Amino acid sequence: MLFIFWFTVHFSLVYRVYLQQTCYTCSKLDNYSYCTKEYQQICLRNECNDTNEIPRITRIKELENEEMANHWALNGLYRPRSALARALYEKQRNDRHLQEFDQHEWYRVDKSRLTEDLQQKFVQLQPDEETKEFLTNSIDKSTWVWTQIWYLLAKAVLKHFWTITDINGWLGRGSMFVLSAAQARSLLSAAKRGMNSTGALVDVGAGDGEVSRRFAHLYTNKYATEISSCMRKALSSKGYTLLDTEEWWREQRFDCVCMLNLLDRCSKPRSMLRQAKAAIGPDGVLLLALVLPYKPYVEVTTDHKPEERLPIQGVSFEEQAASFMQFMRDEIGFEAVAWSRAPYLCEGDFAQAYYWLDDSIYVFSPIRE
Repeated sequence: MLFIFWFTVHFSLVYRVYLQQTCYTCSKLDNYSYCTKEYQQICLRNECNDTNEIPRITRIKELENEEMANHWALNGLYRPRSALARALYEKQRNDRHLQEFDQHEWYRVDKSRLTEDLQQKFVQLQPDEETKEFLTNSIDKSTWVWTQIWYLLAKAVLKHFWTITDINGWLGRGSMFVLSAAQARSLLSAAKRGMNSTGALVDVGAGDGEVSRRFAHLYTNKYATEISSCMRKALSSKGYTLLDTEEWWREQRFDCVCMLNLLDRCSKPRSMLRQAKAAIGPDGVLLLALVLPYKPYVEVTTDHKPEERLPIQGVSFEEQAASFMQFMRDEIGFEAVAWSRAPYLCEGDFAQAYYWLDDSIYVFSPIRE
């Protein structure tokens, strides 16, 4: 039994470190984020096909640090040989870079690239206590070696039958973080709309509900939609009233409709936005988060491409954010009343304590005709 147990552990680490090591050593860096949702677009030479794992690291460190590590190894200062040693070494190195990273960079924009109107609507956020608490918990969970090994083994088997979303829901892992209660309140207060404590909030495509749970209590009633059966169970346990994914917008009106990192994951984002507009009550708002750069990936379609693609243009974060707000006004009929930038955080694994993407956050008000 001991031999079987040790073989299982060793195989898990070998699979993680050797078979997937190219996922962590690609020499082509992502200029926007240390994480990416579409790994193949970053490194096409790699045959790794795990594109639906969200989010996915491209690289933590600069190439010169990699060369320095290789230099140390060649000089005999450190040469990890076993899979376990290599995995622990990589994690220690990645976590050290996370500790040294200035978290305020997550929230900064280059205002010189923005119009005066967008500068006035921008709300500057910063890492607060709730954000730091999530990061601390993620760091602690990443050190649970046996739990992380169990996740690896379960995922290796279940991915042949379930989607990554269902697997994470069943395992209870991969929770996300976008806004704390204080940050959400700052955005809604700046918009001067939608702050009706006796009203209703609906989180469309809510996942396990961890993202909106942090500020949903600002409203008396909270609703959610979700197609994953595993995630629906998690939502029910957290007090959300589940609505039909197709008919949620037809009858009831909401003070706040949340679409948090949904548009780049659904097949028909334009249709979803029109439904949201129809579902917003008087003085209500749309609270929306979208990862930039825009790289849509639809988990449930055969080619993983959306039927409707958003016409977002530009290269920089600021250019794409401005392009999206212009599209929302001209084609959908939403006026941006406040917006910001924040990290889309995700719990980590045995390789790294946590991951992130660059999120643009908006409060939109429908333009009534």
